[in-house]
Amino acid sequence: MNEYIGLGLISIGLIYDILACFGLVRMPDIYTRLQTSTKAVTIGTSCILIGAAVYAGPGTLAAKSLLCMVFVLLTNPTSAHVIARAAHNSGIRVERVTADGLMGREIESELQDITRKKDEHHKDKIIKIVETCSIIEINHHVNKEGLFELVSQQLGYKQNISPDLIKSKLMDREKEAVTALKPDFAIPHIIIEGEGSFELIAVRAKEGVFFSEDFPSVRSVFVMSGTQDQWNFYLKILALIVQLVRTEGFFDKWLEASGKEELRKLILNGVLEIRERIN
Repeated sequence: MNEYIGLGLISIGLIYDILACFGLVRMPDIYTRLQTSTKAVTIGTSCILIGAAVYAGPGTLAAKSLLCMVFVLLTNPTSAHVIARAAHNSGIRVERVTADGLMGREIESELQDITRKKDEHHKDKIIKIVETCSIIEINHHVNKEGLFELVSQQLGYKQNISPDLIKSKLMDREKEAVTALKPDFAIPHIIIEGEGSFELIAVRAKEGVFFSEDFPSVRSVFVMSGTQDQWNFYLKILALIVQLVRTEGFFDKWLEASGKEELRKLILNGVLEIRERIN
């Protein structure tokens, strides 16, 4: 009987360890990989060791197995915490936020917390970014490569970077995960080399941009390009844009706006209303 119980526990442990391997491959960054591998391996290895102890029965082997299990329980969570802390202190960020997560209630609350923080310097900078950002109107249906071709020319000029490099970064970003978050909204974003640079480009595509089979006709696109030291500012802009497109009637107003300046006014008024509402 003990043999069957032991083999069952060992099998369960192996399943957990295999799932941990899949997690290491599927998760996008060090933090989620640590979470997946640490929890699964801790449970899985513990089950294997307990199973080995049960299978072997009372004796030296069982004692060694249980001692190893205690060692795993003590060291796995601790080592994961140390690695995650070191990564955070080194400036390694979470790789990406999924579409479902970004538009969910939990992340919405977090984004509101970001925009609620009192930072007058960033407030003035946000207004300046909106007032001076490039606005592109596209009156025919294009794919994302065609969109990035137009956008990279503008960003290359503003940030003094090769347009080809910017386009390549935008395309690579799309390979990681589609940046279209809703049928009518996408927010491509890249990190560039250097310091102190951030640019926003708003795009209205009346006939839509093809991002993927799930998002074949995206009509509002906000492209962000910035250096690593502008990450906190990027989060503030991201928070405001996500809340902006969620306001009632935004997409109808976006399509009905008569020109670039009316589009800019729509963005600016929306940002001001959101900040006034949550502050």
